[in-house]
Amino acid sequence: MYSDLLASWQQSLQADLSVIEKKNRKRFLRVNGGRLDFASNDYLSLNSSGVIKELLKARLAAWSNSIGSTGSRLLRGHHEAFEQAEAAFQTFVQSESALLFHSGYAANVGVLQTLLSAKDTVFCDRSCHASILDGIRISGAQKYYFDHNDLDHLKSVLKKRPARGQAWLITESVFSMDGDSPEMETLVAIAEESGLLIYLDEAHAIGVKGETGNGLACERKLQDRIAVRVFPCGKAPGLMGAFVCGPRILKESLINRCRSFIFSTSQPPLLAAVLGDVIGLLPGLTKERSHLEKIADRLRAGLQARTLNSGPSTSHIVPLILGSEDRAMNWMQNLQDRGIDVRAIRPPSVAEGSSRLRINLQAGHSVADVELLLKELYTIAETETK
Repeated sequence: MYSDLLASWQQSLQADLSVIEKKNRKRFLRVNGGRLDFASNDYLSLNSSGVIKELLKARLAAWSNSIGSTGSRLLRGHHEAFEQAEAAFQTFVQSESALLFHSGYAANVGVLQTLLSAKDTVFCDRSCHASILDGIRISGAQKYYFDHNDLDHLKSVLKKRPARGQAWLITESVFSMDGDSPEMETLVAIAEESGLLIYLDEAHAIGVKGETGNGLACERKLQDRIAVRVFPCGKAPGLMGAFVCGPRILKESLINRCRSFIFSTSQPPLLAAVLGDVIGLLPGLTKERSHLEKIADRLRAGLQARTLNSGPSTSHIVPLILGSEDRAMNWMQNLQDRGIDVRAIRPPSVAEGSSRLRINLQAGHSVADVELLLKELYTIAETETK
């Protein structure tokens, strides 16, 4: 009977969840609840400061179109707001073209699935985001991983693993779990010497890195030597969507072949218009970027002064590496109880034995906020040793 089949299926789901629970890895959705926020990706505080709300109100007051896009961009869902945002963004990051996807995940999975095939080869940093790893897997390309930001290991892998077809080197400009960056000049040199095209995800760099916030590639003046750059906009820009940037022919190819673009309802054009407004603001936020760098330096120094492990961070993302999952969860709960929202990161998001608190700094944080966080972390550490 169908009811028996349904019951059996639900039991299989429960059995799977029970395995997760036994490992103490069951996850829950939780609301911040007014705590001091060191967990979100609002790096420039464009949401918490109300800037985006005001931009949205201004746009909405003059908006005469429907709110929803009502379709994919190749059908009824295209709008001039998308074209305007793309034109502004490609100028901002010094690219020939930009194509706006509805999310960073859709961009990475779709673009990699489009560009790669089983005939091609990928050399990818082991710590790249799940969307990148999924896109590579779906493509069927031959894949080799090198140790995180270890370019000597990359060279070793390149020597041992001959590439077939078109070879790609895939990495990120700021990694979300460690807050560090690759040595871009060396990485580009290795890629060019080995005949690799570079695919760079700038999710955690856009708005923050670069003199005008246009990313790490532009900061290092390497933008013309990178084939594809992807800029998800749910972090510092504070909204949604992702721009995929590269030569004009890339944009044409993606419009015609990328399944996650072709078969997805586009984001509301109103939000694309606000995103265009945010792009216009980013170059002027130099004080915010400077302040973010200052408080990140202070946090790292404060952690290191008490021999707390902040990993290889060089950015506004500062991990506190605690080792065991239980320890990370206990420290997180202690901070939650003290009115501070920091989240624990556990396997499989990070390697076994490297569970951590990921501290996301924001331009709206004061020096006093950082000092308060350090004070509470010191207290937890002292309590733990008693």
